[in-house]
Amino acid sequence: MLTTYFSEVIETWFGGKNKRPFVEYAIKKLEENWSDKNVFVIEAPTGYGKSTISATVALYSINEELKSIIAFPLRTLLEDQYNKFKSLVSEDILGKRYMHNPDSRYLIKPITLTTVDTLSMTLFGIPPEDMDKIVRSWDGTSTGSLGHYLFSWASVALSNIVLDEVHLLADSTKSLSFLIALMRICIDFDQRLILMSATIPDSLKDEIREYVPDVEFIEFKQDIDPDFCKERANKSYDIILEEVSNEQDKYELILKWIDENENFSKVIVVFNTIADAINFYNLVKDKNAVLLHSRFSEKDREMKLQKLQEIRDKDEYVIVSTQVIEAGVDISSNLFITEIAPANSLIQRLGRFLRYDERVGRIIIWYEGKDGKIKAERNRYKVYDSVLTQKTLDWLMENSDIRNGKTIVNLNVHLPEAESKKGFKELLNYVYSKDCFRVDKRSIKDFERIFLHLEDASLKAVETFFKMEGSFVRDGLIVPITSNDALEKLQRLDLSKFIRTYVVPISFETFESKAERVIGVMAEENDEVGYREVDDYLRDKLKDRYLKPRQVLRYIIRNNVIAFVVDAEYDNELGLRFDWRD
Repeated sequence: MLTTYFSEVIETWFGGKNKRPFVEYAIKKLEENWSDKNVFVIEAPTGYGKSTISATVALYSINEELKSIIAFPLRTLLEDQYNKFKSLVSEDILGKRYMHNPDSRYLIKPITLTTVDTLSMTLFGIPPEDMDKIVRSWDGTSTGSLGHYLFSWASVALSNIVLDEVHLLADSTKSLSFLIALMRICIDFDQRLILMSATIPDSLKDEIREYVPDVEFIEFKQDIDPDFCKERANKSYDIILEEVSNEQDKYELILKWIDENENFSKVIVVFNTIADAINFYNLVKDKNAVLLHSRFSEKDREMKLQKLQEIRDKDEYVIVSTQVIEAGVDISSNLFITEIAPANSLIQRLGRFLRYDERVGRIIIWYEGKDGKIKAERNRYKVYDSVLTQKTLDWLMENSDIRNGKTIVNLNVHLPEAESKKGFKELLNYVYSKDCFRVDKRSIKDFERIFLHLEDASLKAVETFFKMEGSFVRDGLIVPITSNDALEKLQRLDLSKFIRTYVVPISFETFESKAERVIGVMAEENDEVGYREVDDYLRDKLKDRYLKPRQVLRYIIRNNVIAFVVDAEYDNELGLRFDWRD
């Protein structure tokens, strides 16, 4: 039956022409094993069109079973796919759910697109709709309802679930432990869980098999789609490896590289930090440029993606980004300049290179360091693990030649296996050993144990939620903030529009580092939103840097905090900045 709905998706989205034989192959494998297996892992190159699989599973589920949930690690992925799904089904049965967007409460709509965070909270009985009352009951400040956790459970348990870009859930012990727990829970509830990614190292597959033996792996093979492999193999490009020493101005060097490659006019430049991206964007913003990073409001993120769609068919542009471009951003380039990153991230971001019909291009991968060693501080290279980053650089150097004084890497960034060049799977398997993927067995037991407490499951879930510092999935708490210069806009906008336009999520680490900039909170009280200064308790904690993520989370929930107000500036072109006065 899945193939019937696959044909319907192909007809609606592509006029009946299927250009991706592996997608059809994957759908047939799902159909063959649907009655016998619960968990499927589908691996295909970046830009191959895996979203067609999500749409097929969604259509099948609402017609033949009951409902489906499509979950994404990043909200930008969700919005992009939601717009595609709208052409496939009525908005009466299609919904989306994430923080401050309650369209599909409890993930109840027959096809719901959501974030992994919201999925995890709903799965364990503490959906965003009920969080406030459950926490108040848990910490003894109120009695009564424990939320609708049985309804929340049922909404997830009666769904087939698709997780896209699942490699992002292998980045930490916490997220991988959640992923393993989700697989086991789906088996217990006899659900179907489909996981998709372009970059799954063999060591990660081995780790998954150790905890969930009966997984069906559906892997891309050259003989399934030889035309795609031939087309990708025939693309002509060099990968140049560049070292940037402390004495060199990296922005000037990148400008020089762009000028030297003037024949390539579709340019993407990726940095590992927001500050670097903003600084460089200011040098090129007159070149039909777009800036992407994580510190934009929801409204401005959507506008950025819309602008990318508008310039996609143009012959000349410059896109400056951080790693947010790695997943779900449908854009291409013929000159791709990127800072070094661990292999997984590097291959994902290079999925935006020669993505369409372009045939010739150039990649420049650069790193800050000396003599083949990255400049690492406290086991980190910028935001990344320094060991994984160095191993990536080591492989690139070992698989390169010197031509005309340049280090040219022998790598095909589009294919897992290739003939004339090394496929990217070799790079992945070199960088990631089994030790890179650690599972916390205690966390898995904690997740599974929640379902044994029928009378007070949501209290157990909240206890686990706080122990895990505000997320079942992410290593760090995400804190909502707004700049002090945005407060005056609150009088002219209703709350939901204000949140979409001026509230920005930042990591707890950034929030803590800017603690002295926190001047107040926007909070809801008696159905009204107002500003108040930080109370003595929080001011003392901020001043002495004694804050812990769980304390901030509890403060947010107890005080109905919509956002912390910080001394910063928000600009819809540059995003949130703390250093605009410097």
